[in-house]
Amino acid sequence: MAEIDDIEVEEEDVEDSKSRLIEIGIYVITALVFLGIAYLLVNSFYPDIYKAWNTEKLDKNVTNSDQPEAEYELLELKTVVNPRGSGANRFLSVKVAINPLIDFSAEFGKYEPKLTSLTGEYFAGKTVEELAEVKNRIIFKEELKSKLNKYMSTTVGNNLVYDLYFVQFIMQ
Repeated sequence: MAEIDDIEVEEEDVEDSKSRLIEIGIYVITALVFLGIAYLLVNSFYPDIYKAWNTEKLDKNVTNSDQPEAEYELLELKTVVNPRGSGANRFLSVKVAINPLIDFSAEFGKYEPKLTSLTGEYFAGKTVEELAEVKNRIIFKEELKSKLNKYMSTTVGNNLVYDLYFVQFIMQ
């Protein structure tokens, strides 16, 4: 009889440990869901939050290198390319206006050919279908901004592009 009682106690311990593992699993899954939601919220609102934080001037004597102190002259890049897979039957004419982080107009002529080439290479790698979708222009804007800043940070040691605008975007 003593053996039967010992077996019953062990089964209760196993059931107790199983229910404890299930409880821990539920807590872990809940935490992961909340972390996922928090990540999505931060990821979607971060550009607006970042811009709001960096556009506030705490002191007039202190300047922030992540934002333009004043509106600098917009710099323009113009390029015409054949989209990928178009067989040279289609072309894209793009004029990009760059809002610089720093006053870069004096040195811009020196870097303009390479920046224009990078812009052309970027758009030449896109298909006609991608370029035709208006909603993709936001993606193009961010990717091109990143590509130009990457080049400028390795060349000059500073990001150039604060924002950019498609002044002309014609595909035929």
